[in-house]
Amino acid sequence: MKKNIKIIIIILSVIILLLLGIIGVLCIRCEHLEEKLEDSININNKDKYISSSEAIEKAISSLGVDKSQIFDISSELDYKYGCTVYDVDFKYNIYEYTFYINAETGEIVKQFKEID
Repeated sequence: MKKNIKIIIIILSVIILLLLGIIGVLCIRCEHLEEKLEDSININNKDKYISSSEAIEKAISSLGVDKSQIFDISSELDYKYGCTVYDVDFKYNIYEYTFYINAETGEIVKQFKEID
């Protein structure tokens, strides 16, 4: 009886390891496909998009603050909320701001503020 339990435990362990391996391969494959999608978004539609500078300007101007007081500014294209957006991040005062600016229309899709 003890021998049967050991065999069952070994079989279950092998099955679990196989499932974990399959899940790992699928995760890697999904990341690869996501990177390819990002690359195609960036290459195929670049002429349709506002510039990164315009997206940054839109985010900063929405706060109505002096641009000289903004620091650690970054912007990158991303796909969120069903559209291609510029993910604009910067710091002002004690806050870190994140804006998602629609890359085609220049509209603010979402914005967040948190204490830095």
